[in-house]
Amino acid sequence: MDDKLIVIATESNSKALVLKTYLEANGVECYLRNVNVLQGAIAEGVKVQIRESDAGKALQLLTALRHAEDVKRFDQQLRKILVPVDFSEPSQNAARYAVMLATKYNAQLKLLHVFNSPVVDMIPFTDVASIQIDFDMNYQMLYNSAKERLLKFYGNLREFANQMGFGDVQIGYTLREGYAAYGIIEVSKRYKPGIIVMGTKGEGYRSTELVGSVATEVSNGTHIPLLVIPEKAVLKGVDEVKRVLYITNFDESDNLSIRKLLKIVSPFQVELHCIHITDKPDSPGIKALMNSTKEYLSTVTSGISIICDIITGKETDKSVIEYIAVKQINLVALTSVKRNLLYKILNPSLAKRMIYQSDVPVLLFHA
Repeated sequence: MDDKLIVIATESNSKALVLKTYLEANGVECYLRNVNVLQGAIAEGVKVQIRESDAGKALQLLTALRHAEDVKRFDQQLRKILVPVDFSEPSQNAARYAVMLATKYNAQLKLLHVFNSPVVDMIPFTDVASIQIDFDMNYQMLYNSAKERLLKFYGNLREFANQMGFGDVQIGYTLREGYAAYGIIEVSKRYKPGIIVMGTKGEGYRSTELVGSVATEVSNGTHIPLLVIPEKAVLKGVDEVKRVLYITNFDESDNLSIRKLLKIVSPFQVELHCIHITDKPDSPGIKALMNSTKEYLSTVTSGISIICDIITGKETDKSVIEYIAVKQINLVALTSVKRNLLYKILNPSLAKRMIYQSDVPVLLFHA
């Protein structure tokens, strides 16, 4: 009995032909339906069909193709770097680090400052107009102050770039009013950077919760890789990135994150460490997943030393911190998976804990 034909995709005529060629070149026979021969350039809704028995292989090929297209698009976006700043020392460190990254990627850099304007409680007053005037005056004062500080920050960064011999780096700036995370997300959607670089403070629980929430909201709202420079990080230059750690939880989004990570570190000669933390290191399932991850890494890397480890431990962040110290890791990368509110309250994400416990930069991907 012949295999049943199933629809694997519905595309325009030109895209359907490209997809058919790609699948057949990889051993999957394809058939097209609804092809407009006379007006092929504008035909829509062409169905790409395959045999049902080839579905598994075809889906793997489509996933690989989609990942390749995402990485190619990401390579183009990496020509832009967004740096949100609040004029603090950590922000200055992050901006300087971003300048050095921009030289490696031949990228342009944009500084962003989001300032808050006061919210006036409109309790009953006889003269509402005077309240509005006061509000407008306060807003203008805040705007002028923020703009003055941003221009000074920009000037200092430009001076740093010139002193370091990076005078050719394009640096711009923009000012937005509102809540920090929302402002960063809004600008990111318009600017379309390949990476966002932020500095973080470590001034206790309240501060880390606030800044961590902003970083998490930005990552969730933009899905753009977020490079967080902790306040404790000692950075001499981007060329010191020699050993990179990727923490895997064997999520299906790992493959795309790893490919983006490889693109980000491609200008450097790095050693890639991929680890999984578990209290059941002898589990056959865990070992099989790590072997699968190692095989995938070997297919997408070239000339990079790869070390895969299963680390025994119940306290994930503590195990990672110890691994960083022993292996002298220069950059930590991990993928953040969206979780429900109750789970986030009871179990702060590894990403957030790493940001404030690590003394090396943390690169955060969003699943």
